[in-house]
Amino acid sequence: MALKFARTPAELARRAVKITVERTGRTVSIAASGRIDLATEGPWYDQIMAACTDDSDTKRVVIDLTSVTFLSWASTATLVRAHRACARHGRALRVLACGPVLACLHMTHLDEDVTITATTPKVKEPLPHGTSSWLIA
Repeated sequence: MALKFARTPAELARRAVKITVERTGRTVSIAASGRIDLATEGPWYDQIMAACTDDSDTKRVVIDLTSVTFLSWASTATLVRAHRACARHGRALRVLACGPVLACLHMTHLDEDVTITATTPKVKEPLPHGTSSWLIA
């Protein structure tokens, strides 16, 4: 059986990871949502390493994975590199995670080196009034 990869723009957009970077005082927060795997981790890696190694007065780097639906085992190496880069630059690194991503980080024993904080998933926006997810026949 052959492997099937996303080829159409719609399939590629669905697999894309969305990254938001926010700076508050001396803290840089990098939030990701979607799948992070070998095909999508490039921009995520670049943003994390930029926050960990830039010449600013940053003291804390927070990586928020609470909206990540999948984190490949290979992508956890980015967190190890970020931890080492922060240590070299005198910065603290904290990773926020929940669900299967948190379980993956614990299985790899990454929590022994990196500060990982268990969080709850972000709440989805409620449905508009007059709509329901119930099907009434």
